[in-house]
Amino acid sequence: MKALYRISIIVLINIYLVIIAGSVVRMTGSGMGCPDWPKCFGYLIPPTEEDQIKWKPNTTFNKKQMVIHQVKTTGDSSEMQLLVAQKSFTSKENFNLSNWKKYEKHDYATFNVFHTWTEYINRLLGALLGVFAFIMLILSLRKWSVSKTLTTLSLLQVFFIGFMAWLGKVTVDNNLAPVTITYHMLGALVLIMIQLLLLKKIQSPSFKFNFINYVQNNKLLAFSIVLLIIQIVMGTQVRQQVDHFLEIGVNREDIASQFSTIFYIHRSFSLVLLLIIGTHLFTLFKLGRKNLFYLIGLTLTLEILIGIFLAYLGMQAIGQPFHLFLSLLLFGLLIQSSLKKSPSNDH
Repeated sequence: MKALYRISIIVLINIYLVIIAGSVVRMTGSGMGCPDWPKCFGYLIPPTEEDQIKWKPNTTFNKKQMVIHQVKTTGDSSEMQLLVAQKSFTSKENFNLSNWKKYEKHDYATFNVFHTWTEYINRLLGALLGVFAFIMLILSLRKWSVSKTLTTLSLLQVFFIGFMAWLGKVTVDNNLAPVTITYHMLGALVLIMIQLLLLKKIQSPSFKFNFINYVQNNKLLAFSIVLLIIQIVMGTQVRQQVDHFLEIGVNREDIASQFSTIFYIHRSFSLVLLLIIGTHLFTLFKLGRKNLFYLIGLTLTLEILIGIFLAYLGMQAIGQPFHLFLSLLLFGLLIQSSLKKSPSNDH
């Protein structure tokens, strides 16, 4: 079980690294740094210079390789377009449009090396997550005769990681459609929960999770987790508004005055969460579970402080990844506090 436990810890850390990387991608506006998926401008390793994605004479281009090129549209009008090579060929002295076709999934035709490599590192971390999760599944298969639940959870985790990868492709193809970003966030919560259940099962092979009994014996905690999920989803809606305002030229310092009702609900909701999770903290303290008491208390405090920082100091980009990471860390800690010692599970 030691090897499986170590890989499971790596997978859990990797999940959070992917979440942080994804948040940095959004913070820096790098989501379309790679306009296609799973490759990047048709390359396995992204370009490092703009010259690599420009059409040049007497140059060999591979099938599905991309270039950004100025193409005449109507009359004297022209525009920069993202073009895909229809076959492998060597270009002549003059550009021949018949060798290319316009990329139809979106019209994003920009290259920024920082954005490209930020998005690429995000994808690379996602690929590593898939590799480690698959190794975890292989190791769990050896325990099939001992614990079918362990293998089932590992298989479920691999499935969800694959689903998240597909959703990432859909997100890119739809030019970062807001609804797919929200689904991505919900998927991340599922990954964290499955992984924590896996770790608990590895540590305690006799552990059995009964959802109905769990809710009955942990009403306040279950309510806290549901409210936190709602708060995280509302946070993604607020973040989408921030992105929209930045796109139309609103200064960060002025964004707070432009928010719709969802921001004020999100802000007020944090006080409700503080009260409910604070009650849970009091229970943890009485039970002598000091480590979780301090971890959850510190995470909750930092989360609220960064939220205040964002709301009243101009939605500074640097605070956004930390705000997201702490909310998902808090979610994981609340799940962990329920699995660590639950009346329905320990008997």
